[in-house]
Amino acid sequence: MSPGLYAFKHREHGLLYIGKAKKLRERFRGGHKACTWSWLDDYDHRDIAIAFVPLSMVDVLKLGDELESILIHATQPPYNARYPSRDERS
Repeated sequence: MSPGLYAFKHREHGLLYIGKAKKLRERFRGGHKACTWSWLDDYDHRDIAIAFVPLSMVDVLKLGDELESILIHATQPPYNARYPSRDERS
């Protein structure tokens, strides 16, 4: 599968996780942490959907981080961890 953005969504609770990958197939080959977290939260797997938006490698390199950041900031999915920037750690 090509590079792109992906999202985990719960039928009632909305977006759970947003991410990007250079190789979507590789990202999901061994499972994904959002699947594990939804299982730990006792969500029914039939209520979870995964959406993919393929992008060209050029788009991923140019827009990937910024687009992912905008989407996460706008929707605040609970499974996206917020790590402090280097400035905040100092």
